[in-house]
Amino acid sequence: MNRRIAASRVCAAVLMAASLAAVSAPAALANESIEFNEEEFLTMTVDHHFGGVRMAELCVDKATRADLKGLCGKIKEAQSEEIATMRSWLKSWYHTDETPSVPPSAKPMLDKLSGLSGRAFDVELSRDFAEHHREFLSDADKCRKHADHGELRAMCDKMYKTQAEEIGKFEAVIAGKPVTVHAGQGGLAATSNSTGVAGWLAAAGVAAALGTAAVGRRLRRQ
Repeated sequence: MNRRIAASRVCAAVLMAASLAAVSAPAALANESIEFNEEEFLTMTVDHHFGGVRMAELCVDKATRADLKGLCGKIKEAQSEEIATMRSWLKSWYHTDETPSVPPSAKPMLDKLSGLSGRAFDVELSRDFAEHHREFLSDADKCRKHADHGELRAMCDKMYKTQAEEIGKFEAVIAGKPVTVHAGQGGLAATSNSTGVAGWLAAAGVAAALGTAAVGRRLRRQ
């Protein structure tokens, strides 16, 4: 009888420990998911944007489609302004700076694009830019929710929405659909006969980006 009581107590202790672990695991993951460091984000984004600016410059020079050139011109202008703003925040908030440089991972892509021309360039540039945006969406989403400074949260929200939309535009280019650049506020949109396709592709791109980013973070931790 004593052995049975002892065994039952051991089983109960094991089950309780497993239950506590199951309860605490989601909380730990939740805390990990909202970790956000403004200075690191700003430093990383300056270089990530600079890679985007270099891609946009290649696009403006080499793309065969006027609408693609216009899209890239808007990206170059917007991301150059955002780089300047983020560097000013680094100096003001953290007394540091980040000289823009192309991330090492982006250099092979730029070299490859430099060797392409015609329709092949348009398609490959659009694929690379869409992926470049997707890689950033998860960080932008975390920033707009958890950054300390309101102005940074506002910028990240704008970047998230703009880049999610631009993914749809690049996917439209790949599919041979036309895109256009709005006058006035400078927003980007597909023409009326492709808006539905581009909007659907943009939404799909956001979902894929968040999933891919999550997998990438898990692999880096391993």
